[in-house]
Amino acid sequence: MLKRHGLAGALLALVLLVASSPAGAGTSGSGGTQRYLVVFAGDYAVDSTYAVGGGYAVVCNYAVLTGYAVTCDYAVARQYAVSLVEGAGGKVVSDLFAQIGVLVVDSANALFADVMRAYAVVQEVGQDYAAGSVPGGGPEPSADPLEAAQWSMRTIQAPEAHAVEAGSRLVEVGILDTGIDGGHLDFREADGSSNVDCARGRNSIAFLPGGPGVGVADPCVDNQFHGTHVAGIVAARANGHGVVGVAPNVTLVPIKVCDSSGHCYASAVVDGITYAGDLKLEVINMSFFVDDDETLQSTEFKCMDDPKQRAFRRAVERAVQYARRQGVVPVAALGNSDKDLAHPDEGNDCDVVPAETSGVVGTAALGPDNAKATYSNWGSGAVDVTAPGGQGTGNPMRGVLSTVPGNAWAAFSGTSMASPHAAGVAALIVSRIGTVGADGDVKASPTKVEGLLQASAVDQGLAGYDECFGNGRVNALRAVTGDTSTLYDAAAPFCPEYGE
Repeated sequence: MLKRHGLAGALLALVLLVASSPAGAGTSGSGGTQRYLVVFAGDYAVDSTYAVGGGYAVVCNYAVLTGYAVTCDYAVARQYAVSLVEGAGGKVVSDLFAQIGVLVVDSANALFADVMRAYAVVQEVGQDYAAGSVPGGGPEPSADPLEAAQWSMRTIQAPEAHAVEAGSRLVEVGILDTGIDGGHLDFREADGSSNVDCARGRNSIAFLPGGPGVGVADPCVDNQFHGTHVAGIVAARANGHGVVGVAPNVTLVPIKVCDSSGHCYASAVVDGITYAGDLKLEVINMSFFVDDDETLQSTEFKCMDDPKQRAFRRAVERAVQYARRQGVVPVAALGNSDKDLAHPDEGNDCDVVPAETSGVVGTAALGPDNAKATYSNWGSGAVDVTAPGGQGTGNPMRGVLSTVPGNAWAAFSGTSMASPHAAGVAALIVSRIGTVGADGDVKASPTKVEGLLQASAVDQGLAGYDECFGNGRVNALRAVTGDTSTLYDAAAPFCPEYGE
């Protein structure tokens, strides 16, 4: 059982399940939304200012206003072009018609390209492999034998979300932790490929010569179990082994900032966050708080009246802001001390870092009944969202079941388990709304992603934002369908801390 060091969760665990599931892997289905480039005919893509009325074709290289198919190099008016797209079951996601006569379109209609090619005014239709159009959509139902025990995934409607969006391999989630067991069966497909990118992993400076870190430097060797457990919550594959993560198709990048004793030193954390920014990862999960600079010393709060701790805070703040400018969505665990972070005993100038750092999605924990977990920190302004973290003695029906090193699975409880649920939903959002730039990097505004993460959450407790549940309980299905309508869960328990 972990001590309350920098690792912010994994309070209790004791159900260890050794790999015994059948070999084999699930594969993506053939449905789902795809992205297309629709190129309309004509040297000019113009509006009605340059078009002729009455719907008749004119001399080559000019536009027609209304709905007649034309030959030669004619262009059509934008309104007509859009109507053709919508009639074929498409949705315009980027309108480049005025500039170059092209519409970028998403469609779930498998015959969309064939329908559009039948129009004489359409010159070309090409299916684009973009982050917002994962080939095959969600994973096919697999025989992953431990899914029935994953109450946390059902709580956030992850299985339903996977029918819409299971994540893109182009979306990279950095796991800042103790490392990931990169050889674990639950990260592999039948061909042996893994969604853990060991080559781009990072050994933080704590593990360089002279650093304080205790353990192995290799990021694809877990110094204990914590990083592998967190990684499985985010992206265990739907492959016939063990469990299924929130975003099973995304890529995991291990960034080792915590050692085998559970300490996560400030220099290593700053290095790791900055590295995530250098790589332009889409999401990072941080299930820890920054430790002090002396070996095996740990203080949950970092206070501005302490010069050393103030330096830690400012360095982390700079790293987080750099990462966000590079397109990274940072998500972190709020800690397991059951403290009101708005009014901690340590003083109001003291924060849990990085969870309370500006620009980080601070995540509190819920038990299986959607009540605030008794250990979870809380507080107005600190809690952005809540997610399943578990509550119990390690029973997988009470704790959160996920991967641990050695091709095994175990149940743990903590805000460390809540945070990767939120990070996984953020990765699904990026997969859904992101676009691929010319450099191959997935582009999605961190502000837009975290806004949708919070706006799609299910409200509980006091109506609206509150000190225990923040903006509500993350919901994968609502997030990937863009549902930001108000949804209040009247059956969820209130928070006993309201009276404090």
